[in-house]
Amino acid sequence: MSQIKEIDIRDAAMAKQVYDLQQLAYKIEADLIKNDKIPYLAQGLSDLMRTENETFLAFFDDEDNIRAVFSYQIINDGVLDVHRFMVHPSLFRQGVGSQLLEHAIQNNTLRKIIAQTGAKNTPAIEFYKRNGIDFVCEIQVDHSIKLATFEKVMMSLEEYKDKVK
Repeated sequence: MSQIKEIDIRDAAMAKQVYDLQQLAYKIEADLIKNDKIPYLAQGLSDLMRTENETFLAFFDDEDNIRAVFSYQIINDGVLDVHRFMVHPSLFRQGVGSQLLEHAIQNNTLRKIIAQTGAKNTPAIEFYKRNGIDFVCEIQVDHSIKLATFEKVMMSLEEYKDKVK
């Protein structure tokens, strides 16, 4: 039975599966945006295992293999900042990404979600829009990279502070 679990990225076996999926998924994004300067593509396995302050959620298949990963950090009083989001191509458009996002939302008290993706990454842009995370702006990082920024406000800062008292 498929399931979502939080994983420890310092665990070598888990990290290796995440690394392999990261390489596969971000190469697909690099092809989509026609630019291979995605930082996670340059990250080595040992660098991944030293990642701090990110929560990693993994979607496991029936054989206990990682098939999708969603990582994030909670910043600035309840803001979920999406860091990594990758799904194995065999599971594209099957709702796995939405399940991971929903798991993160249900297990945290949040006032906002923020995310960025390559401005030409149409599947990711459609995913965020489909999940109620609205386009905010595009940011030109350098001459060859443009990012699309998204956010979903769930409550005001005052409401958040009252809720977490």
